[in-house]
Amino acid sequence: MASKQEIIAGEILKRVHVHNPDYGGIFSETTGTQGSGKTAILLSFAKYTINHFPEEKIFWRSSYDSPLQFFKIGKGGFNIMVKRGSYVVFRDRDKKLAHVDLKHTIFDGFDDLYEKAKPGKINAVFFGDGKEWIDYLGWSRGIGEWAHYYIDELGDVAPSFTSGDMWKKVGDFANILKDVRRCMMNIHTNTQSTKDVDYRVRAKIMLKIFLPGAVVDGTTRVRQRAVDNLIRNPEHGNQAYLDMGGQFGVTIFADIFKPISGYHIDAHILTENEIEKLYA
Repeated sequence: MASKQEIIAGEILKRVHVHNPDYGGIFSETTGTQGSGKTAILLSFAKYTINHFPEEKIFWRSSYDSPLQFFKIGKGGFNIMVKRGSYVVFRDRDKKLAHVDLKHTIFDGFDDLYEKAKPGKINAVFFGDGKEWIDYLGWSRGIGEWAHYYIDELGDVAPSFTSGDMWKKVGDFANILKDVRRCMMNIHTNTQSTKDVDYRVRAKIMLKIFLPGAVVDGTTRVRQRAVDNLIRNPEHGNQAYLDMGGQFGVTIFADIFKPISGYHIDAHILTENEIEKLYA
């Protein structure tokens, strides 16, 4: 028999997947130690949307110079998109970072990006400049239809302890996030530590998911001791606390997304020296 917390977790997850304008969009953040399944949660949410709402568009932000996680969705499940002139290349980590010619779509502006994005797939977008994700999400408020955004490592986009223009930029991002619900935007993110993310952005999070190894902060009433007692089981899945609007639930997320053989690929932004050598 399911416990009260397990039932609440089920209700929270139903809310995540309700694409109803009366309920609106949602902004979530998943935290946990390395290998706890943060990316698997993002992929499971994306997979649900692909299966149940194949006409809607999904956008994915990856970290550079680290293995691309969206490959785990399976061949044919993603569409790689690169901004023209961004100097983004792809490299094989199993072959001493040799360049790989991956099939991809070139886009120019935000309108062109949205037009060329394929529904029913993960559209992995590479701007070459992480700040453009903030601008793109701001632009997306005017789409007028459901769209979904997955930001792997939110701290790269909205880091803590910024100053100057970047401080203002992250503040703009926080203002954009207050419109998520009414603009039918689902934004799901992850980070290893909440301390990596600007406090103004953290204040807008609607759903917090804590996996084993997570460190709680002042934005949740979930206690650190409770998170420390979460069970980690590589075979059957890791427990997680869900906090949404003061409701707390416990569930298990199984990591069913395994690496694809031969796809240890990363994205890399060419440095000035690399560009000079390339065109020498």
